[in-house]
Amino acid sequence: MTAAPAAIDLYIRTYFRDLRWLHLSLLSVARFVEGYRRIIVVMPRSSAERLRSEQIPDPARTTVVYCDDYADDYIGQQISKLHADLDTDAAMITHLDSDCLFHSPCNLPALIAKDGRPIIRVLTQSRRPASDGWRSCIIDLHGRPLPFDPLTPAPWTYTRDLYASLRETCHQRHHTPLKAWCLARRCDTVSEFSLLVAQAWFHHRDQYHWVAADSHLNWPCMQYWSRSPRANDVRAALAYQLTQP
Repeated sequence: MTAAPAAIDLYIRTYFRDLRWLHLSLLSVARFVEGYRRIIVVMPRSSAERLRSEQIPDPARTTVVYCDDYADDYIGQQISKLHADLDTDAAMITHLDSDCLFHSPCNLPALIAKDGRPIIRVLTQSRRPASDGWRSCIIDLHGRPLPFDPLTPAPWTYTRDLYASLRETCHQRHHTPLKAWCLARRCDTVSEFSLLVAQAWFHHRDQYHWVAADSHLNWPCMQYWSRSPRANDVRAALAYQLTQP
């Protein structure tokens, strides 16, 4: 008997300023993506009153979860993602940001996994210097650098057990919870995905497929800068495209 495929949940951490982008991201998933179980949308409790029911498309299979508020939600959203395993029992967790949109048909299991193992895409040639905070945080937490840049375009997928493993590494090395470790840092010196990828490389390498991804040609998901000066115009154009037959 063939084993059932591992459950994959999409995980989006958002807040009230990005709810219009969230709506478009969910529309793009509903239109283009197959093979996921559900979408977990996480937002601070203070954003709840800003959320309108029509911003969650019915076909997207979405569950909304509320989390604590943080004085700096840029750090807060990273803390949420580093504890994503507490919001879902899925074997694999695939992360999107609110401003990440799919633009072509996508079978999610085929995109993010091979032979039952998640694919981690890495950059062999980085535009970020080693001193960049999103790279140097790896050394600060893990004590050693990665031989590549882990920051590639969305989506990003990890096994459920990786999150607890990273929290345990932080506790063992720094004698503090990962949440406290993040809160003690400036927002430009933490990258949740850098920390997770480093944990996978240093401690769980054989559980993942590692792929060089210096070219992003034909990649079905694109991230838009929700804070860019042209964000309103870009969002309007994307909304038009996603609502056409």
